[in-house]
Amino acid sequence: MIRYRIYYGIILVLTVLLFLWTGTAQVLLLLLLLSVFPLLSVFLTAVWMYSLKLETVMPASCMTGQEVSVHFHITKNPGWTARQLVIPLTVYYRMFDREESAHLSVYPGYSRKQEFLLPVETDLCGEVEIRTSEVFCYDVFRLFRIRKTFADTQKMMICPQLFPISLLLSQRPKSRETGDIYDENVSGNDAAEIFDLRSYQEGDSIRSVHWKLSSKLDRLLVREFSRPSSFDTIVLFSLSGKGAVADRRIAQVAGLSISVIEALLKLDIEHRVGCMVNGRLLEFPVCSRTDIRKVRDSMMGMRAQEGPDHIIQTFMKAGRQFHYTKVIYITAQLFDEPLKMLTAQVSLTVIFPVEGEEDYTDKNGGYELLALSEKNPEQGRYIYI
Repeated sequence: MIRYRIYYGIILVLTVLLFLWTGTAQVLLLLLLLSVFPLLSVFLTAVWMYSLKLETVMPASCMTGQEVSVHFHITKNPGWTARQLVIPLTVYYRMFDREESAHLSVYPGYSRKQEFLLPVETDLCGEVEIRTSEVFCYDVFRLFRIRKTFADTQKMMICPQLFPISLLLSQRPKSRETGDIYDENVSGNDAAEIFDLRSYQEGDSIRSVHWKLSSKLDRLLVREFSRPSSFDTIVLFSLSGKGAVADRRIAQVAGLSISVIEALLKLDIEHRVGCMVNGRLLEFPVCSRTDIRKVRDSMMGMRAQEGPDHIIQTFMKAGRQFHYTKVIYITAQLFDEPLKMLTAQVSLTVIFPVEGEEDYTDKNGGYELLALSEKNPEQGRYIYI
């Protein structure tokens, strides 16, 4: 815009000098037109912008690497096709606390309603916000621009691409050596143990009625049965290493974690998932695909942390290693000493994303390290744990 104003100023000055030299009516008319046309153009642009309506739409979720665009629906008065419309955008990646600037520059046609697309990068997973605060429109001569406030925020969940993993178990996890342990929080269908008693509700099976106790209390009571707990396996993941490792490797940790959780559930192995959030160790039970979605959605709302993650130290300090027989740890950073301490007390497998072309296995640290590369991500992997 500044360049066009300089050009216009030079032309205007030359026209004034020409008028002073010649004093003709033709040059005076040209000078008047040069003065009036820009004012008329900015007035018409302001009227056009007043009638402009803008709506942004984007998918609620997608996968990393998937082609996704923000849809801009523009409604305006027809005509005046020469004006340039510029929409500044801010793209915020919550997991990596990264903010990027972008803009959409278009020339709307004659139609009253039009749609324009702006591609969004989906290399990193997590929650993404697309923010718009204002819209600019340039007049025909590009000497002025009219600003219109337009505050809008669109959110999208970029889920990590899953790795096709098949787990091969060296031995089947057991609940406890001393016998069956039952879940204290969730009922099940194991008639050998009673979880709770409650009043009869319409739809309850007549077989679950506790007749003896119901006759004594003069009201129908229903038995809720227990569910055996097999939470002897835990998957720990760490989204730390921001600034020390590439953000893409941290995104790989998220993808590998969900992939391992999926693979465990395919083997009918109920387990827990643990991570550090705001300095606290959180554990989530995984018994169904609904639980996997809850873990995934929680993970996508987390933020990658700078510096080392103390999840292993916190896990051991709380004595949680004594509640499990198998720990699977997925991280983009390796700190050998705490891993050696943990592997002395529980079976430990560490999964580590690498940038190399080939996978490799390393057992020199006393624990099993599985380094997985990005080569042929669609190719299935067999992993022994």
